[in-house]
Amino acid sequence: MRLLRVALLPTSIRPDPKGVCAIVDVIRASTTLTTIATIPHSRTFIASNIQTARAAAEAIGPQAILAGERGGIAPDGFSYGNSPLEFASKDLTDRTIVLSTTNGTYAIEQWAGSQRTYIGCLRNAGAVAGRLLREPTGCLTVVCAGRDGHLAIDDVYTAGAIVSHITRADADLTLDEAALTALHVWQAYEDSEQALSSSESAQLLKAVGHFDDVAFCAEEDVSVMVPEVGPGGHIHVWSD
Repeated sequence: MRLLRVALLPTSIRPDPKGVCAIVDVIRASTTLTTIATIPHSRTFIASNIQTARAAAEAIGPQAILAGERGGIAPDGFSYGNSPLEFASKDLTDRTIVLSTTNGTYAIEQWAGSQRTYIGCLRNAGAVAGRLLREPTGCLTVVCAGRDGHLAIDDVYTAGAIVSHITRADADLTLDEAALTALHVWQAYEDSEQALSSSESAQLLKAVGHFDDVAFCAEEDVSVMVPEVGPGGHIHVWSD
């Protein structure tokens, strides 16, 4: 029988090298990556820190775009922050985006030892659930990025939404206690916008003038794009 786990923080459980996972940083890295996945003929790389991002962009050349955030705002010298709304409104066809964020890229780095590492958010919750279910492995994990090493209720809620999709499709899965917890958190809110807008992650965005991103991040099952992290931080996009 297959096991469905939730990591409430990237370091709360160990990656299964034979298992597959989906990283969730719904406000905002995983939503941004899912949005970037819709840009035609673009390439995306994940960088674990600002220095690595700058070096990668320099190596790529003039078509590279530095994007990301620290404390919710773009670091010095970065052309873009981590706003999915911003990426949804720009024509970046044929550009290469190097993204580094506070929590999402850290979680991706921690779980790079999984057999496959997907990116999940509310916008692609059903699609990423389907992608996980199709993997011929005994262990599926939804990983919450958290916020500065602490639990983030927006990520737990999103993990619960993904768990609900998975369990509706396969009722025979065994859920660990964290997966059950995430499912209960998802069930406790009236809707996704209420869950996300009340989170501390959303309040941080309000403080830096990006609260409009929250409603965009809260939209459910509007994308079939499922980013997957490959070698060297390169993002491959599956369309389910």
